[in-house]
Amino acid sequence: MTRFILIACIITFVSNSLAQEQLKHEIKSHTAEDGKLFWNKKLPVYLRIASSPADTGQIMQSEVTKQYTNPYYFDTEGKNKIRSRWATDQQTKKTITPQIEVIWEVYADGLAPFSKITDNYSSKYFDGKNVYYGPKLSINISSNDANSGVEQLYSSVNGSNYSVFNQPIVVNEEGEHTIKYYAVDNVGNIEKPKEKKLIIDLTAPKTNYQISGISSGNIIAVSTKIHLSAEDNLSGVAKTYYKIDEEKETLYKPGTSIPISHLADGNHKLYFYSVDKVKNIETKEVYPFYLDKIGPIIASDILGDRYLMGETIFFSGRSKLILTAVDNKAGVKSIFYSIDNKKFIKYDNAFYLPSTTGVHIVRYYAVDKADNYSGKGKNRYEKYQHVIKRIYVDLLGPVLSHKFSNPIFKTRDTVFISTKTKLKLMAVDNESKLKHISYSLDGQPDETKYTEPIQFSEPGFHKLTYFGYDNVNNRNRAELTFYVDTIGPKINHDFSILKQGIKLNLPIYPFHATLFLAATDKHVGTNDIFYSINKGKFKKYSITISGFKLDAINTVDIKATDYLNNETKLEIKFYIKR
Repeated sequence: MTRFILIACIITFVSNSLAQEQLKHEIKSHTAEDGKLFWNKKLPVYLRIASSPADTGQIMQSEVTKQYTNPYYFDTEGKNKIRSRWATDQQTKKTITPQIEVIWEVYADGLAPFSKITDNYSSKYFDGKNVYYGPKLSINISSNDANSGVEQLYSSVNGSNYSVFNQPIVVNEEGEHTIKYYAVDNVGNIEKPKEKKLIIDLTAPKTNYQISGISSGNIIAVSTKIHLSAEDNLSGVAKTYYKIDEEKETLYKPGTSIPISHLADGNHKLYFYSVDKVKNIETKEVYPFYLDKIGPIIASDILGDRYLMGETIFFSGRSKLILTAVDNKAGVKSIFYSIDNKKFIKYDNAFYLPSTTGVHIVRYYAVDKADNYSGKGKNRYEKYQHVIKRIYVDLLGPVLSHKFSNPIFKTRDTVFISTKTKLKLMAVDNESKLKHISYSLDGQPDETKYTEPIQFSEPGFHKLTYFGYDNVNNRNRAELTFYVDTIGPKINHDFSILKQGIKLNLPIYPFHATLFLAATDKHVGTNDIFYSINKGKFKKYSITISGFKLDAINTVDIKATDYLNNETKLEIKFYIKR
């Protein structure tokens, strides 16, 4: 029995040169698991005939088509048939009936595999020129071959040497990447390398805020504009969002300002972030700011004398008005004031009010650095958006007077008083009203505040200066002189007859003796004399005293008073003989 053996005798290698060397692959034949023989069309074919599998046999020659054999090349892609005349029974060696041809199948494969790339991505964006991917990108390559089947896939990343592709390529570095790939089939047909260029964008956009208008640090005014701008280096910015405090998140429209006029005065937080076109999300940024919607608080003070009574403030002519403003955040920029409806002028220093007694109207207001004006006043004189004060300029001190209580004695130009006399000081002020009265006695340098009527114990002449102060410290003064008399009259006595002797160390007088009394006072004169005999009831002295006990010791008590009720006492003892 004759057998034909198909042997490939020439082996060739094919390589392509790209940016990096494509691997060398052998052109070969391949027997599939089902026994099919696949033959690379580039391989030459030599036919040998042998009588046994071990016999190398003889190369077959063609008589008719000699020029197309040794070597022979398959012309048909896919199944090729080598034919012989009728089949013979392997036992009888006779042609079988019905007759059939003997066919040897060989599958010629001259086509390279076809590979394609697929990507598994979280986000993707194509701008018409470049493809951008977000994070978590993996690349898978698949290939198929119509005949002998794919032997192996190869890939190269960013110019690296080709290596066997056996699992998805994970691309986790930002930037531009080039992936090249090809496949080889089982008979060595090599696919022309393909490539895919892609850009990985792993970085979120960066959003910035811009402040235009009034601002100081993080303090802004209602008129201040807040703008947002975002940039992204690769895929570009898709959207920008913002919210203030706990408000709903809002899509930001480029070129517009964020509305803030509806916010309350105080601290706020602006949250904002952007998302790029492959869905990289920026970490929220925060801009804390203080929206200053409240004008300064402005107040006035008096440098000098002042007094508030009802709704009227009293000034003295020496007083100045000081204006002070404080602002909760932005700070005070300017203060302005007007007196008696005149033009507002900028305040720099404390100022005097007009030197005219009576009411004056002062208006004033402040502006802070956020252009907020001080609030409206609350009193009934207000007409504008200013604080208004009604001020009374008081240039006159109180009107003074005094009064002595009894006892008092006046003679010519001198006033005499006793230690029991009380001096009452008085003052009246019809404008800012009396604040207090003080006095100084006999030139003392310090004033003593008057609280109640004064009594004097030191005898002699005195000079008292007293002062009346009103509630804005206007002062008037007055003086008075007086004499304090503390000594009673001097008592004199005499008997109508001379003494007759001495008994028990006492003078002796006869039974018909009478007693005469008299008293003299140095300053104001004697007013009354009283007497009592032997501790009896006091009687007012008129002419003489008589009626003494006979042959006994007698006692006479005498009292004399002057016109200030100063009193002098005297006791006399004597013996009356029958």
